[in-house]
Amino acid sequence: MMIKKSAAAAAAAVAFLTLSLPVTIAQATEARPAAVPQIMPTGIAVSDLQLVSSPAPEDGGELLVLSNEEYTRRFGDQPVRTAVVHVPPGPLAPTSTVLQDPQQPWHKVNWSVRDWDGSDIPTRHGTTDFGWLHASSKHNMRSEKAIDAAYHGNADKVTGNRAECWAVVVTNNGQVRMTTVSIAERGNRGPAGVPTPDGRPIGTITAYCRGQTLCPDWINTL
Repeated sequence: MMIKKSAAAAAAAVAFLTLSLPVTIAQATEARPAAVPQIMPTGIAVSDLQLVSSPAPEDGGELLVLSNEEYTRRFGDQPVRTAVVHVPPGPLAPTSTVLQDPQQPWHKVNWSVRDWDGSDIPTRHGTTDFGWLHASSKHNMRSEKAIDAAYHGNADKVTGNRAECWAVVVTNNGQVRMTTVSIAERGNRGPAGVPTPDGRPIGTITAYCRGQTLCPDWINTL
């Protein structure tokens, strides 16, 4: 008799849980607020930035980082500057105080490249205001390939000794996912007007991903 009662009690408990559990989940789901797209300071919706938050395209292909000229060579004369992410008019303002890295002199050349205009563009270790240290610490643009991609073409905008070069991150079928900018100083005056010891140009001032304060980590692995 006791066995029958225990079995009946267990069956009732299972039935109660079966009926109650979906309700509990439903209630929890209803209580969770729906995701609302946030607006970044630049006017870009977070939901839009999801398009460039993953290193892998949906079709399983690869992402490439190319200068505008390399893009045209590979994919033809398409509107290369029309990117998924709408961009602010220029780079973020640099900090006002020049801080030296005690481990490396600012003028140390990490690597060099020449653009299609023939300009010598070293990327120096720099400071928090310019060079590799600025690009990496302020914008998470660290790799040689990511920084130099925009230099594999002609400068897109030149103001005095300052050359602005653009690149795009695209899928292997040519869909633009992001635009990047690298800016080089063609003069040889460094912090406080001090000339470079090697007499070469200052080179890379900054590099960044348009529309984002920090580039995604995967930009440095392309």
